[in-house]
Amino acid sequence: MKLRLIFFAFFFVYRRSTVIGQTVDSKENEGAPTAAPVIPGTPEGQLSLVDRLETMEKAFRAIVSALSNQSNDLFAPIKEILVQDPSVRSFLSSTSILLNATAIPVSGTDEYVTIESSKQATKETIQQGEHMVDNLKGVVKCSLAHLVDINSIDDLNSSLNGTSLTAFFTSNESLEINWPTPSDECLKFSTGVWIRVYQSGDEHKWPAETLLAVPQKCMKKSSETSYSIVLSPPSLSATKKEDPCDFYLARNLIQCRSYVVEVIPNYQSLRGKTLRIETVIPPKISADGSMKSLLTAVASGDLLKLNWEDNSGCKPQMTSLNLKIFQDGFVDSLRQNVSTIKIPRSCLRQHANDDNLFTMVLPANQQTCPIDWKPLDKCRKYRLEMSSQYTDTWNGPSTSLEILAKGHEVANNSLDSNDIWRCPRKHFYCEYNGCWPSDYSYVCDGQNHCRNGRDEQYCDPVCKVGFKCGRQCIPNELVCNGKFDCLDGSDEDYTCSYGNMCQQFTNSSGNFSSLIIPKPANEISSDRMSDIVRKTAVLISVEPNHQIWLTFEKCVTFENKHFVKIYDGPYSTSPLLLSRSGSLIPFSVRSSSSELYVEFPSYYDPTYGITAVYSTINATSEPFIPGCGGYIKGEGVISTPTYSANPDITDCFWFLETKNSEDTIVLSNSDFLSYQRMKSISATARTSEYDHYGRWQQPSPVSTVPPPAESPSLIIYDGWSTEGLVLYDGEAKDQRRAVTYSVSNKMMVHLTSPEIREQPPFSWTVSRISTPQCNHTFDGSNGIIKSPNYPLVYSHLSDCRWNIDVKPGLKIRLLFAFFETQDQADFLYVYDGPTVYSKLLFEKSGSVTTPFEITSTSNQVLLRFITDANTALPGFLVVYSTV
Repeated sequence: MKLRLIFFAFFFVYRRSTVIGQTVDSKENEGAPTAAPVIPGTPEGQLSLVDRLETMEKAFRAIVSALSNQSNDLFAPIKEILVQDPSVRSFLSSTSILLNATAIPVSGTDEYVTIESSKQATKETIQQGEHMVDNLKGVVKCSLAHLVDINSIDDLNSSLNGTSLTAFFTSNESLEINWPTPSDECLKFSTGVWIRVYQSGDEHKWPAETLLAVPQKCMKKSSETSYSIVLSPPSLSATKKEDPCDFYLARNLIQCRSYVVEVIPNYQSLRGKTLRIETVIPPKISADGSMKSLLTAVASGDLLKLNWEDNSGCKPQMTSLNLKIFQDGFVDSLRQNVSTIKIPRSCLRQHANDDNLFTMVLPANQQTCPIDWKPLDKCRKYRLEMSSQYTDTWNGPSTSLEILAKGHEVANNSLDSNDIWRCPRKHFYCEYNGCWPSDYSYVCDGQNHCRNGRDEQYCDPVCKVGFKCGRQCIPNELVCNGKFDCLDGSDEDYTCSYGNMCQQFTNSSGNFSSLIIPKPANEISSDRMSDIVRKTAVLISVEPNHQIWLTFEKCVTFENKHFVKIYDGPYSTSPLLLSRSGSLIPFSVRSSSSELYVEFPSYYDPTYGITAVYSTINATSEPFIPGCGGYIKGEGVISTPTYSANPDITDCFWFLETKNSEDTIVLSNSDFLSYQRMKSISATARTSEYDHYGRWQQPSPVSTVPPPAESPSLIIYDGWSTEGLVLYDGEAKDQRRAVTYSVSNKMMVHLTSPEIREQPPFSWTVSRISTPQCNHTFDGSNGIIKSPNYPLVYSHLSDCRWNIDVKPGLKIRLLFAFFETQDQADFLYVYDGPTVYSKLLFEKSGSVTTPFEITSTSNQVLLRFITDANTALPGFLVVYSTV
């Protein structure tokens, strides 16, 4: 601060002295009119110039004197320059700046004015003085522009040209430094730079002579706006030829340590603004990635165990570990609270067989490692991000890991005794007296009636603070601690989080069920059966930009006591999609993101519990509406939603797949099949209007009401994309059918709402066909193909295929001698090629007049015959030959 005040005083005097026509001391001329301008070359101009130069010299000498009297080590480098720099010494030792001059006393004062002896000498002296003043002005202004607010033509800050000081360690252990050029105004006064490199924290240990002076001629211009220089390692100084522009580091820089690099502009021995940057000397990186630090973690109960393997090569310099914990895996700190923990190295346990491996268990001993730790929520996902810290300013690269914090996962509810379940609720088992109510007068009466005096523990009749159970009062911290402290066991129940059993699934599809917990050894009171239960949680996390469909194959819980809950997100704080208890299987649910969180009970009795399956689809922006669409794996029923109850329902998608990838999906229109059966029965009845005696009789009435015409529009795709093969289009009149079969093991059904929304629900039955043995191959030039059991009726639910492969260049002719199948249900397909994805030549069901022919365009043909579970007929007979 003192130095800045001195500089400010200097500039104040300097500014006053450089104004042409400035009057003398303002105190002597207060209120006087402004003097006329002084013209250079006149006696008045000579006197003004000399006066200004003398004022400048006096101010400069005053600054030097003030600096010389400073004892603070901070001014040591500046004082050293004043002593060693020849230009400064020359300036200080000069007694006059004018040549061939004589001193003339000033009348009435003790001062003298120096006047040149000739007019020519006077002019040269004035020019020399002006040049010296301009030079001094520029040098001082460029060196101090960042300290004093002066009206610089080209401000020094603008000279950075948008760049900054950079320094990096090269592969040959050299240090390359780049810094911005000075402004155009200051560039003409620049004589080079000083460069200083020292280890972080040691700036006061290095003397001034360690400054490296780099002249202007050695500064390489790396671009239009920056200079650069390379400081080679000391080992090269002995091998290279001497070059005045070769510069070397004073000592080798140590990897993994932090160094400060300073660049100080040199304006004719005056220092400019110091540019400073801190850089870390990196370790030698291995190309195989083996130097990446590794993190493993396990969270169980209230504990978090961390294993950290520091492979950076900087392990000796590591001072601590920085751990960030992101709740639910969200890295966005604005959405979730982020816990940041700094673990000192002294708290880490180093493995004896691996110097790079460190272990830490949180919570730690608060006396030796006072780390603020909050236990993680059970069955919740977290993202851990950890990095090693080596200096105050340098952290190593971070490594992240996702974990699921698990509960204690106690296997049964008889944590310390099976006797709890012998007695009804709010009762306890006393070894000598059987079952007693927990509020029985013998409890807490001052006498021991049960073994170990259990009936005389936690006796507080007032119980202002605590958990009341009968006549006992236990401390709140003992509730849900994994141990029965109340005699009747009411302090441990289904809601206790310590017993949560947790699972996480990351595959694109999967299934899970309630676990079977061990049954208590002793007898169980009837009203205690529902208490022997454990809450189980499953987190499904799939790839981003996907959504999850989940459906239940089994769902049986104690009604209104244990609920199955599904949350649309990574934890139970996410929006609730479903809450259900009892034995009714709930509807399918779909997530809005790539995560679903499911809570459900697990019992010792296998008749209770749940079984669920899930799969993923590409994300859609359409909101999930319960009952609109779903997911079926295996067998089930598709139903239309209640359109009249929800006007927002327009498009519903059902996703179907088989459990076995080789199976075929059968989608049957239940209403249409019923209509077909009734029509067939009606036709049979009309042909039997006479009894066996030949007498006419009234036929029984048979309902043949066709399905409503205004049914929902239905499009069926093979696979789970609208880009897939269209198996059925309800808008096409020529495609009306009762049954549709998949080509692959997946099918998607697209329902759109009818114009008349007041309609009864429609349904379709989903089943499967599994007949892998019904595959045949023919390679002869001719042959016979017939449906299974022909001429008897074919079997139900069959998918049979015949491949015909003849010599290249030939074609295949199919001659149909007989054809009769269930109309709109049992189909024969003929493909012009070897697979079901080849061009379709023929598709038919029902009765067809024979004979007729079909000819292929290639030497390969595939016949596929599929039947449902209803009416069976003789089928077909085909003779093939080559043409």
